[in-house]
Amino acid sequence: MKSQFSKIAKIRKQKRDAIERELMKSQNKERLLTHKIASLYDDIAAVQMPKEGLVTVLLMVNEQKSILNREKKRCEQELFVVQRNTKKLQLDYQKAHVEYEKIKYLEEQELQAIMDKIKREEQLYLDEISTMLFAGQLNQKR
Repeated sequence: MKSQFSKIAKIRKQKRDAIERELMKSQNKERLLTHKIASLYDDIAAVQMPKEGLVTVLLMVNEQKSILNREKKRCEQELFVVQRNTKKLQLDYQKAHVEYEKIKYLEEQELQAIMDKIKREEQLYLDEISTMLFAGQLNQKR
């Protein structure tokens, strides 16, 4: 059974679900970046500076370490942006969920009112039938 709020509830639910999917994507990206940053920290710590050898080897190791540091900073900046986006999506999801629940409640109330009306009409119909049957039995006894 549909009410006047059914279409609105469906649209609100779709909106909420879309925000939820985006939120999940953002949270997954956040986890991936956190893991990548931890991995980069490990890689930076694993780089050993040579104790002796050519200057070019020393420069290459130093450059490798600076590349890893730049990548780490880039990932940290991206993580900051993703975390901010995740918080925004969480707020959007909460608002969308509240709006959906409001409409769903109104829809349920209207459907309950329709069901109550149908039950009352059915009860009146059954009362009418039983009155007619009772009147028919009285006429048969006379």
